[in-house]
Amino acid sequence: MRGSGVPATRTPPAAGILFVLALLTAAAPLSVDIYTPSLPLIQHELAATEWLTQASITACLLGIGIGQLFWGPLSDRAGRRPVILAGVIGWTITSAISAMATTPEMLVTARGAAGLCGAAGIVVARSVVRDISVDRGVMASRVGLLSLITSVAPVIAPVMGAAIAHAWGWRADFLALTAFGAAIGLATAITVPETLAPDHRSAGDASVVRSLLTGARNAELAFVAIALAAHAFGFYAYITTLPFIVELQFGHPPVVFAVVFASNAAAMLAANLGFRRLVRHHRPALPLGIGLSASTLSGVTLFAASLAHGPEWLLWTTSTVFAAAAGFVLPAAHSWGQLTLVASGAASALTGSAQFLGGVLGSPVTGVIGPTAAHLGLVIATSSALALLAWYAARIAASRSDPDPCS
Repeated sequence: MRGSGVPATRTPPAAGILFVLALLTAAAPLSVDIYTPSLPLIQHELAATEWLTQASITACLLGIGIGQLFWGPLSDRAGRRPVILAGVIGWTITSAISAMATTPEMLVTARGAAGLCGAAGIVVARSVVRDISVDRGVMASRVGLLSLITSVAPVIAPVMGAAIAHAWGWRADFLALTAFGAAIGLATAITVPETLAPDHRSAGDASVVRSLLTGARNAELAFVAIALAAHAFGFYAYITTLPFIVELQFGHPPVVFAVVFASNAAAMLAANLGFRRLVRHHRPALPLGIGLSASTLSGVTLFAASLAHGPEWLLWTTSTVFAAAAGFVLPAAHSWGQLTLVASGAASALTGSAQFLGGVLGSPVTGVIGPTAAHLGLVIATSSALALLAWYAARIAASRSDPDPCS
């Protein structure tokens, strides 16, 4: 397999290992979104401003994006297992500290630290999958599953968090994360073995920064990361803007938004299942190109339909198409990154941080220009078109080292 790592063992993973990796992947996204329904309660109890309360979300997202840049290359040097365990322990402790927060500044600091620690599970889980997968198709399919969990967890988390907070208060959300962290830490210690042999780890003098710079100099990986960041910019703008479009622009009650969002999540799930089938016979470049083309088309259609005051069903259809396209784009980009000639941890760090940092930049953009369907369509069309250009550049870079990069 091109760009594969060399594991301590090459035995196919048991279902239990993949299940634990899935839980590790879900931890950080859960920590971002589980308490969003409780933000007004937190603001009131901690006597915080709205901006400072929301800053806890931003701090966590930044922590996830930046943390992957540290944990990924470190796992290439120290091994996968100790890095995962260190991250889980840190995430569990910072979740408990969040539950005990007495000031908004304490909460923001704890959430930022939780993001940094939780990033270890996301980035190293992909590397473990690459280590233990025997061929390209199997690896890409498994990475696709982890990417799906990263995308779906933010949809499920607010529902869980609202129910927990309604019954026991907002601090219970963080206590639930603490218990979850303790459980997956124990499961990791029991289930997940070391998958990277000591004699195939990065040299002892290879710093984290040097590993990242080496990965960034790989043109193929760099363009894949740029494509993922550009798409994530539009994807997170879509997540944060859709409630305003449904409830404010069109005047529907929250239950309608829930139905629209659920249908879009279902479309993303269905597309991800399609990706996992397609990638067993084709390299990730093909589904990535399909997904980005569909994203661009959906953005252009949404923008044009909004300007022309088109029917609502057309607007909802385009948003569903965009969500389905994300079910191709996200797993394909991460899988492609793992197939480059870059160490697995560094490659996973660059693609993972690109996704979350692109999301940090994209989340507030429509709040600045106006949360309307037309503006969202413009953002999606522009970011997806830029991602498509980066995809084309990545194909060219890949062809220089592989005569058939998209087969």
